[in-house]
Amino acid sequence: MVGWGRQLRSVRVEFYDRFDAETDAAQVDHREVTRCQVAFTIAVMDRAFRRTSGWALLEVVPLSEKEQAEVYRSFKQYPGGALSIYWEKPDGSYGEDNATRAACEGLERSAVWDPEHVEDRLRDHRAGRPNKWVESIALKD
Repeated sequence: MVGWGRQLRSVRVEFYDRFDAETDAAQVDHREVTRCQVAFTIAVMDRAFRRTSGWALLEVVPLSEKEQAEVYRSFKQYPGGALSIYWEKPDGSYGEDNATRAACEGLERSAVWDPEHVEDRLRDHRAGRPNKWVESIALKD
């Protein structure tokens, strides 16, 4: 099975809720893939993008104006429970603001994922089951 993702800015990757048989992957229109529902968007270790990583690097599908303008947000939770929202703007500026629990709900925790853990997460997403890596970094009470 082949899962699909598209590198956005820096090391952030948008992974899609689409899976194809390996035998069909070469004939998939990559622009069509980017119109699929997004499963999750996370930061991925840059080693995933090397030709030796085992991930196939495909054609570039340019970002739309809307995608280029998006501000990426994730949460951080510090020992003791303090919360903040990390943000990154399209111009490359970034920062962190104090946050409430309600503001952090629904956001990914700030983390840079190993390619192997991303693959686990994609398999679990496809199977409709919880992912142990997501659970381990979930927002804590």
